[in-house]
Amino acid sequence: MEVDLTQIPTVEASDREKKVAKMHAVISQFTEDQMSRYECFRRSTLHKSNMKKLLESITGIKNMNNDDPRLSVISGIAKMFVGEPVETARLIMVKRNEAGHIRPCHIRESYRRLKLQGKVIQRTVPRLFR
Repeated sequence: MEVDLTQIPTVEASDREKKVAKMHAVISQFTEDQMSRYECFRRSTLHKSNMKKLLESITGIKNMNNDDPRLSVISGIAKMFVGEPVETARLIMVKRNEAGHIRPCHIRESYRRLKLQGKVIQRTVPRLFR
């Protein structure tokens, strides 16, 4: 399914300026640790080659270009999907008064909490093998 990008309404300049001002106000309130994590988040990307393989396997489209806009969309969604458990794991570490790197136990607990909140997609087809 192709999307006609000309039909998407553009955001007016005044709306953009409001959003930018609001973002600057939020960023100015960050602690140094939060700012460091935010900068890492902005710089981090998922490899386009891996996203391309994933998208090709799901959609069946072969020979997709690296500048395909669908790759950017899938990469953004995947980055948000990974960011949610990581941020929840950070909150778990703070609650437990732990410092350092996120460990697998934090990710597992994060996943468990997100699943209880209904933020994790449930499997609709049962697994055949365990």
